[in-house]
Formats: sequence, C-alpha cells, structure tokens
Amino acid sequence: MNSYTATGALDRQPDLLARLQNVVRQLNRSDIRTVSALIAKVIRDQNGGLMAVRLLHWFPRAKKVGGWVYKSWRDWNAECNLSQAQVKRVHAKHLLEAIGIERTIMKANGTPTVHYRLDENQLVQRLAEFLEIMPLSIKMWMWTETPNEDGQSSPSHEAHSDQLNGHNQPDVFGEEEPIYSAESAKSITDSDSQTKQHNDYQDTQHNSYSAAVVDTEREEKEILVSLGNFGVGYPKAKELIKEHGPSRVEDVIKHAKDQNCKNVAGYVIRALQENWTFVPKSEAENYAEGDGMAYITGKYAAFIQH
Repeated sequence: MNSYTATGALDRQPDLLARLQNVVRQLNRSDIRTVSALIAKVIRDQNGGLMAVRLLHWFPRAKKVGGWVYKSWRDWNAECNLSQAQVKRVHAKHLLEAIGIERTIMKANGTPTVHYRLDENQLVQRLAEFLEIMPLSIKMWMWTETPNEDGQSSPSHEAHSDQLNGHNQPDVFGEEEPIYSAESAKSITDSDSQTKQHNDYQDTQHNSYSAAVVDTEREEKEILVSLGNFGVGYPKAKELIKEHGPSRVEDVIKHAKDQNCKNVAGYVIRALQENWTFVPKSEAENYAEGDGMAYITGKYAAFIQH
C-alpha cells in the first residue's frame, strides 16, 4: 500500500485521468477511445501503458513532498497483474520516462522501494508530438471542465421550433368553421413569410451568440493555461477569473510577463487582490525621459518641483 497517498489530495488537484479523458474526447479519433489506449500507443508497450495509467491515477493523490508515489512489486501485481520480471523489463526499457515519469529508489517504511513522479510538461510535450498537434491545444483540452460542451441543441430551442411548426398549432377557428376567403389565404401566406424571417433572424442571433460564447471560453482557457504555467492552481485560477474578470486577469498576466519576478504567481495574485494600476510602457518611458510634468495633476501641481 502506498502510504504517501491520500484521498484528501483530490480537493487540491484536479483528477489527471479525467483531464486526459477530455483530450481523448476532443481528439474524437476512432482508434483512440480511452486514456489507456492513448498512453499505450504513445509508449508502444502494453505493460508500460498499464503501469503508466495506474501511476497517472495516483499522482494527483501524492502526499509526499515533491509529488512522489511508490509502488512495490506486490502493488504492481495486485493492480496490473504484472510479475516482478515484467515490471523490471518496463523499467529497463525506460518506457515510463518517455512520457515524463521520473523514477528513483527511496526508502518507504524502512525498505528501499521504487518511487515515481510526473513532469506534466514533458507529458504534454510527448502527447503533442505523438498526436502532431500544438502543446497549447493539449493544455487547453486538459483544463476543459464540462464533458458535454460540444454544442447540443437545448430543449428550449427545440420546443420553440416545435411551436413555430404549423402542425403543432391549435385550430383557433374550430374544426367546424373552416375559412376559405382570399383574405385568410393572404394572411396565412404573410404569416408563413414572417415566421421564416423570424426563424432566419433567430438562427443568425443564435449563431452570433454561439460564436461569442466559444471565443469567451477559448480566452478563459488560454488565461487558465498562462496562470497554470506561472504555478497558480486550477481552483485558484478559476476563482481569480470569476472575481476579477478575464480582461483584468489577462492585463495583469501581460504585465507580469514583462517583470523580472521570482514568484510570478504571487505577483499576479497580489496585483489582482490589491487592484494595482499599471502605467503603460510608452508613458513610463516618456516620464523617465523628463516629461514627468505631464503626469503631475491636482491643485498643487504648479508648486511641485520635478
């Protein structure tokens, strides 16, 4: 049993396998339907794939400093039905290292045991190389929260379309009082034309709204990736975007990239919480060149020596 794992760690880090399942879902490839299949294809070894998937399950639950988890020969046999010789063969071929899983030997309960930890950036890079897509796409897909975000028709939209269907409209004149006048025929034609125009307008509005939603989601995912690269955890990143808005967070991120900060995550969080105001670079350069009087305002500005 791995004494360095705890279920409470799930509250601190998103489930890694669930995030990788989002990648599989976005790929939508007939030859890759599960995370296990994806990892096995990348490693090109079935036993190595089994071991990697089990480790990816445990990494978010790691309790030891540094993200290390350990597995004994008995653990591998119980979880993957692999013998000690099969596990050693995977180690000898360095199959786990191919996707960013580091391996070393440390003591666990007084006994030297193989420990593992993950470099997620290397994992993303290896997946991107194998799938022949940009690493940023992998990162964005891994931060996707909602599994069913690939637009499905909403019940309310379908209901509205049904209401506009003539077969579902009640006969307000009654079955015993048909109307055959030319005026009624004209009004029906006009009504059909108006209904078609109304539907066309609604479709245009719906498409515009959908495009705006997609752009907003893409912008938020890019911000999440940037904050993640700075070391800001996913829950905290979502909280910052919700509290301060995507535009404000993006401005702070751009400013932080221009600064020589040792703790960029702390810089970004403090700038947002304390509502720092940033002087545009062009204005700051003008001030440094001696045009500082232009930036001194107020009723005492004329008496200030600059």
